[in-house]
Amino acid sequence: MSNERLSQIREAERASHLEIYSTAELYEKGSWLQKPIKTVLDLLPVFANYQALRALDLGSGVGRNSIAVALEYRHIDCKVECVDILEYSIERLRQNAVKYEVEKEIEGIVSPIENYVIAENTYDLVMAVSALEHIDSENAFKEKLKEICQGIRAGGVVCLVINSGVTEKDKETGEKLSPQFEVNLPTQELQTILQETFIGWKILKSTIRHQQYDIPRGERTVDLETDVVTFVAQKL
Repeated sequence: MSNERLSQIREAERASHLEIYSTAELYEKGSWLQKPIKTVLDLLPVFANYQALRALDLGSGVGRNSIAVALEYRHIDCKVECVDILEYSIERLRQNAVKYEVEKEIEGIVSPIENYVIAENTYDLVMAVSALEHIDSENAFKEKLKEICQGIRAGGVVCLVINSGVTEKDKETGEKLSPQFEVNLPTQELQTILQETFIGWKILKSTIRHQQYDIPRGERTVDLETDVVTFVAQKL
């Protein structure tokens, strides 16, 4: 992918996320941020007997999932590292951490995911929800999956939600558009990559759900269709 194309995609994503985040409050009833995703909520009991918890949230946004983890485990030694490319997202994350009294548990880091080095054998939980598809290349995407695999301790869990097979079109005219995703793998190929990367792990959840929704792209409203691949596995 050319640098120009990468910059164009990231600027479009930045604009759409700023619009979405500026009109929605975390855990506000009726908002798309009103609660963490169900997959993350279902995982929380896995760590019920832990005395200390180290988590990593790649593409954390304003804290939809990471703050829920911190709230659940703030009674123990809990630290959640939150990485996002947008300074605005991390600023809002820190504000939300103060609001929900988990500022000691939450660490906000502004960085592209591909540039963030995941320390080996460090984390009990690594989450990436609608995030890894925004790594700058397929090769970097595959390398980051390997980093995640190596970064999780024995007994730890990976929780991934990744868009694949994405198509976009202008809502008004029907014009087909180039999907604003840095990595847009065919669904079956993505599943194969995940299975090969996390071979030997205990698969806790593996699903594909087709979704359609409208998103802002500048002055346009875009009809986006995607296969949402959810993959949760535990390191044995």
